[in-house]
Amino acid sequence: MTEEQAEITGGAHLARALRAEGITRVYGIPGTHNLEIFAQLAAEGIDIVSPRHEQGAGYMADGAARVTGEVQVVVTTTGPAVLNALTALLQSFTDSVPVLLISPGMPLTHPGRGNGLLHEVRNQSQAIDAVLGDSHRVTSPGEVSLAVGQALSRMRSGRTRPAYIEIPLDLIEATGPGWLHPALARPNPTPQPSAIRSAAEALASSQRPLLIVGAGARSAGAEVEELSQVLGAGVILSSNAKGTIDDEFVNNLGAIGVLEALPEVLGAADAVVAIGTELAPSDFWPEPMPLPRTIVRIDLDEVQMLRNARVSHPIPADAKDATIALTHRLHQTRSTNLTRAAIEWLRGWQDTITAAATTEGAAWAPLCGALNDYTTSASSPVIVAADSTMCCYYGVQTGWAARRGDRFLYPAGAGTLGFGLPAGIGAKLAVPEASVVAIEGDGGAMFTIVELAAAVQAQVSMSLIIVDNGGYGEIRNEMVDRGDTPAGVALLGPDFPALAESMGARGLHIETQEQLATALRQAEDFAGPTLIHMTEDSRAATDMLGATQPSENSNETRREP
Repeated sequence: MTEEQAEITGGAHLARALRAEGITRVYGIPGTHNLEIFAQLAAEGIDIVSPRHEQGAGYMADGAARVTGEVQVVVTTTGPAVLNALTALLQSFTDSVPVLLISPGMPLTHPGRGNGLLHEVRNQSQAIDAVLGDSHRVTSPGEVSLAVGQALSRMRSGRTRPAYIEIPLDLIEATGPGWLHPALARPNPTPQPSAIRSAAEALASSQRPLLIVGAGARSAGAEVEELSQVLGAGVILSSNAKGTIDDEFVNNLGAIGVLEALPEVLGAADAVVAIGTELAPSDFWPEPMPLPRTIVRIDLDEVQMLRNARVSHPIPADAKDATIALTHRLHQTRSTNLTRAAIEWLRGWQDTITAAATTEGAAWAPLCGALNDYTTSASSPVIVAADSTMCCYYGVQTGWAARRGDRFLYPAGAGTLGFGLPAGIGAKLAVPEASVVAIEGDGGAMFTIVELAAAVQAQVSMSLIIVDNGGYGEIRNEMVDRGDTPAGVALLGPDFPALAESMGARGLHIETQEQLATALRQAEDFAGPTLIHMTEDSRAATDMLGATQPSENSNETRREP
């Protein structure tokens, strides 16, 4: 029998298909029902990264996929394990990240109402499909290769999304013939000349244009800057688009989706070009967004094109190709006088937004200042893996000056907690030459702090900054603003540096911006993770931290119960 039609186990079909598609690493935890899969992955030379929880595996894969743009793979066992990973896959789905989840499922002949089998979920694939909308339960060993080829074909075409493959556990060790089915990615649509011409005509007379740029435009940073210059348009970024252009770019307004000033500047615009962005409320908080009548929208997803805005000029196409074509056309039709007028209008808003960002991010100015010092001196790309926490969305998102090519990995869509550390681990493993800094709050950090052990084992050299305000600070503030008495939000946290040291990582507490910048640089020389703990100066911290006293064993501050 030829290699193309091999009589091998379902697990072997899976490992062979993944290897043939260029998958060199998987994230996951072995279990009773997936042992043959892990044996075959190892036999194919595929690296296995072992997290301490399946949610961590999903976030690691997500971080790696965001920085590489390539499909990453998570392998779990049945039942609780695959459901543990589902929260992370929800985050990948909402942020359009290509993560492939693979697990065993109940046997082919399993009773429909169940019989108490270990890890039993009666319709596991349906549960995953309800979240991802893309699941494939195979029915023979040989179908595994087909499922891999079909999943990767979808994940590498158009808008990227996660997918799920379920292999009934009785098929994992069963043998059967099968062929490799190479994935086929369809080319992105090209911009239609008539659509470009119509959009350029609408923009040619604009006096107050803006560009709104999402992560779907990441490959078009230079092109976005050129379009901005020919229009004289300000550039507003989504959180995950930071690093698409240089934050010091002359027309940049920044990732200002959280600022109260955003509706004002949008309401004053007479035209918007939206490139590779969902225009989603999770990225741009004011609802509804006050958008002008003229909206040129460039997006690969024709369905997404119709969401969150009434688009006057749709351009279904690749962001880079369409931006180039639109810029070329505007060079021919745009008046330099109108461009000068637009720039003059923009400069006034830049001052307003800078002041707003400074005010709203004041509590995290030392964090951003140290991060900026560190980034300025970095010779490699800097990747910030953020969590859904105030220090990240009010602070770093607007206060960190990312260079073109740096990355801000932010869990925007689902807003999950505990994303930062494992996403940073995955990013560092995928791009070893990058400088990786994860940032979490003290509450969210506890969701996945166990992954410090995984980072130690894998010798991942990165920093984890924990910004402590005594609990769930944002929720505490929302309670107070409602007139409620805060309840359930103040947390008695651990000695974070000591906890890190107990797992083999470095741990330290810092007090100043200068200490933080130094600690970030020193962390690069340590063969493993460095946890850096700091407290923030905010109204939540003042309320929830209360009186502090030094620990007997370190310079860590300890909360009184």
